[in-house]
Order: sequence, then structure tokens, then C-alpha cells
Amino acid sequence: MNNRSQLPIRGRGAASVALRLAGRAAAWSKRFWTRALIFAIDAAFLAYLFVMGSYVVTRVASGVGAYLAIPGGFVVVLAIAAALVWGAVGTSVGRKAVQFLSGKAAPATGNADANRDGARTAAPPARVRWYRTVWGWSLILALVVTVAAATVITSVDFSRLVRSFPDAAKILRRIASPDGSILGDVVRLTTITVFMGLMATLLAIPFAVILSFLGARNLTRGPIGRPVYVVVRALTSIVRSIEPIIWAIIFVIWVRPGPFPGLLALFVCSIADLTKLYSEQLESIDKGPTEAITAVGGRRLQVLIYSIVPQIINPYLSFTLYRCDINVRMGTVIGMVGGGGIGMLLMQYVRVNEWEEVSMCLVAIIAVVWSIDVLSARLRARLA
Repeated sequence: MNNRSQLPIRGRGAASVALRLAGRAAAWSKRFWTRALIFAIDAAFLAYLFVMGSYVVTRVASGVGAYLAIPGGFVVVLAIAAALVWGAVGTSVGRKAVQFLSGKAAPATGNADANRDGARTAAPPARVRWYRTVWGWSLILALVVTVAAATVITSVDFSRLVRSFPDAAKILRRIASPDGSILGDVVRLTTITVFMGLMATLLAIPFAVILSFLGARNLTRGPIGRPVYVVVRALTSIVRSIEPIIWAIIFVIWVRPGPFPGLLALFVCSIADLTKLYSEQLESIDKGPTEAITAVGGRRLQVLIYSIVPQIINPYLSFTLYRCDINVRMGTVIGMVGGGGIGMLLMQYVRVNEWEEVSMCLVAIIAVVWSIDVLSARLRARLA
């Protein structure tokens, strides 16, 4: 009887030990990966300084920049060794980056002082401004190296503006006198550009609305909803990372030059951008009305109609108007690669140096973009 009565106690003791071991293992694993991330950031940061510094020094010294003045293996070894030393002796850039990303402040440290009862208490550390710390100096050094490398890599030379101004002045004088004889063609093609942007926006709205509900974190939960959320967000990020002009080139090769490939390029980009904007608006809705309707027995459709839609309708309309504005402006650029509209005509005149005709096209583009910008701003202000 005594042995049987002790079995549950032993079982509970073993379970408690297992939980403690599991907790320690999880804590150790978290510390390990945190330190690994700090080390990786420090090593990458130092390698970046070595590489960019090498390019600046070799470019200034010899006129030919080299990203690796020494073998790459030595750069890796130096970065790793410096990162190990940096992480061991003080607060590094990687540690501050991890603290910033995790939202946790650095642990307080200070000298121990005796209180009135004789106990030892930790005194609050003196506040040190970031630019007086080693990691602060490192960030300033990285900024200086980055600006220097960017100046050298992009061949910044403002003196060329002065030396080449006489040639540019001749073109500017011709641009100042637009040729009105092509006004009919300009108006016709500008109208095509406007309708390209309008159609791309209208066609993208239903797709973006549906995808926005699938790409909102607060509405996609569970074993099915979460993977759907990840896939939708990943696809929108991939599409948005490719510029509309690249999509236009793809569709021009696919369906031949004209307004239709330009419309398709704007359509694809509009779906991705509107999905992101719509879903982020859904993630920021007030949960109070939703919980109130659910508490009184409301169904999902009722929650959608009476709680979610009233909160998103005006922001959705504002985002849509803004995207239509972008599409019209982007339509002029897409036309330059065969996407139809005023951009194609503009590019034709640029290639043959007909600057008076180019000026007429620019006047039409400026007038349309300015008009749509003013109208869109007023409509968004009314909806706000």
C-alpha cells in the first residue's frame, strides 16, 4: 500500500524535473542563438567596414578600386577574430541591434553601494550618450565609410554640371518652345495613358480586397490560416520588389508592344501594393466592435458587415485613389519601354533629339499628373 501511494508522488517529481530540464534547455538554446546572432551581425559589420574601406583606399591611391585589397580568406578571419574580441570586451553593434529588435534594454550594471542597513545595492549606472560609446563610434565610422565609398563608386563630380552647362542650355532653350503641331497626337496618347492607369486600378481592386483578408495577421489564424498568410505576404513582397518597368518589359515581350502590356504591368503592381495597404489597415482595426458583436451571438458575416467594413471603407477608398494617381504617373514611364500611351511618343522624340516635340509631351504629362494629384488629394481629404 505504501509503495502504491508513493507512485503518483514519484511521477509528479519526475515530471517536475523534466519540466525544469526542458526550461533550462530552452533558455540555454535561446541564449545560444542570441549570442550567435550577435556574433554574426558583428562579423558582417566588420567585414563590411574592411571591404568598403579597402575600396576607398585603393581607389584614392591607385585610381582603380578593389573591394578586397587582401585575399578574401584573410578578411573573413580578421572579421571573425575582431567580432569575438569585440563581443567579449564590450557592447558591440550586434548586441545593440539585437536589443533594439527585441525591444529589450541593456541590463543595468553599476557599483555596489552600502545602504543604511548595511546591505549591498546596485547603484544606477551613469547615463552615457551613444556617441561616446565604442558601438556609437563604430556606427559613425560606418556612416563615414559608407558615404566615402558611395561617393567614389557613383563617381560624384559636381564640376561636370558646370562644364557641361552650355550644351544643356541649348536643349533647355529648345524645350522652352513646345511644338503645338503634334497636339492632337499628344492628347490622344495622353488619354490612353490615363485610361491605362484607371483600368489597372479598377481590375486590381477585387483581387486586392480578397487577398487583403487572407494577408491580415489578425484574421488568419490556425494551422490553415497562418500558412495562407505567409504565402500571400511573400507573394506580394516578391511582386513589389520588381519595378513596374520590369513587368512592362516582360509583358511587352509576351503580348507585343501597346497599351495592353502597360495595363498588365500596372495591374500586377497594383494588386501587390493594394493588398499590402489593405491588409495593414485590417490589422489595425479596433477589436471592440468585433468583440461586442461576437459576444451577443453575431456570426462571422455579421461581424464583417457591421464591424470590419465600416472601419476600412474610407481608408480603402483613400488607398485606391492614391494608387490610381500612381498608376497614371507610372504609365508615362512604362510607355517608354513599349507599354503604350504618351511615353512611347515621348521616347520616339527623345531618340531623334526633337526637343520641341518632347516639350509638348512633357507639358501634357505635367498637366494630367497635376490635375489628377489635386483631384485625388481633395477626394482623400473628404474621405479622411
